[in-house]
Amino acid sequence: MNKVLVAAALGLGFAYFASLPAQAEPKPYTVHNGNKVDADTYKGFALYRNWCARCHGTFGQGLAGPDLTVSLNKITYEEFMNTVAEGKAGQLGMMPAWKANPTVMQGRDNIYSYLKARADGVLDAVKPEK
Repeated sequence: MNKVLVAAALGLGFAYFASLPAQAEPKPYTVHNGNKVDADTYKGFALYRNWCARCHGTFGQGLAGPDLTVSLNKITYEEFMNTVAEGKAGQLGMMPAWKANPTVMQGRDNIYSYLKARADGVLDAVKPEK
């Protein structure tokens, strides 16, 4: 009887984890006419301005924290996602871990899309529009 319960529990556990969405690839962004972006990228800009700009600059150009328009072309999507969640010690200071902040954690894909558009040179250092 116990073997049956263990097998059922393992099967349910596998089914649960298999149903979770994989975070292997970033969401695509779209930019038109220089500063018009899709809704998710705009949400990323708004989250960025609320939580990240005080250290990384108004448009990701760097301040106390590094220039993210350069950094996002040097790190992977996975490294970005992990750094946001776990934080990181830098040369001048430390980026805090945001894993306890559900707003940031749920929106970090959108933040990445906004910053990647900036890093790719598709979106200038201007306030984007929807």
